[in-house]
Amino acid sequence: MKKTFSLIDVISASFAAYRINGDYYKETRRFEESPTQFSSKDCLVQQFSDKEFSPPDWQQMTITNADMENAVESIKWINKEFAMQIIADTLSDYMKSLITCLNSKQLTKENFGIMAVAPKIYFEGVKKKNVKKTLKDSYRESKHISTIGSVFEGAFTLHEIKFVDKFTCHVLNGSHEGNLISFFKSFDQTKELPKEGTTFKIKAKIKRHGENFITKFPETILNYVKIG
Repeated sequence: MKKTFSLIDVISASFAAYRINGDYYKETRRFEESPTQFSSKDCLVQQFSDKEFSPPDWQQMTITNADMENAVESIKWINKEFAMQIIADTLSDYMKSLITCLNSKQLTKENFGIMAVAPKIYFEGVKKKNVKKTLKDSYRESKHISTIGSVFEGAFTLHEIKFVDKFTCHVLNGSHEGNLISFFKSFDQTKELPKEGTTFKIKAKIKRHGENFITKFPETILNYVKIG
């Protein structure tokens, strides 16, 4: 018989992994001069494995009260937020599996890959709703900046930064003088990322004129971005 684990224990550990890593990561990364960053799934696998089989660079995670509170809230939020899609049977295969897990009392290790993504879905879903309200309230007058191919240089206020696993880099969403801007950028994983809400100078080229993926307001997409 397969060993089972409490839903609350597993999802709390998922939130601990997300907190420790700062995001969801699909692959484990090892560095020469900094601690190993275990993937979100591997964090769960190691957390619930016999310690004698754990790699030497693994450190058992400490589950905080906040992790457990987020676990409970996320189960409620995800079930409520996707209720209509559940009824209409329009959920993706992954979301169907996640909803099934969230409504099970016990899980197996085969469910860890599914559960590892839950914190990302919860945090980004809640944040998206809040960001959408802020953008609609503050950036209705957003306009495209300059012309495609021209150089942009100015102060950039960071609204949101998140890692895009598909491209193995971060996407930064923000604004300049009331106009929405976004761009992709790779960062040294051993250094601290820019903080949301901060303003800093950037220099870049204007790649194209598009629209914000949340509000559809005009947004300028940059590339070759230099910070500072």
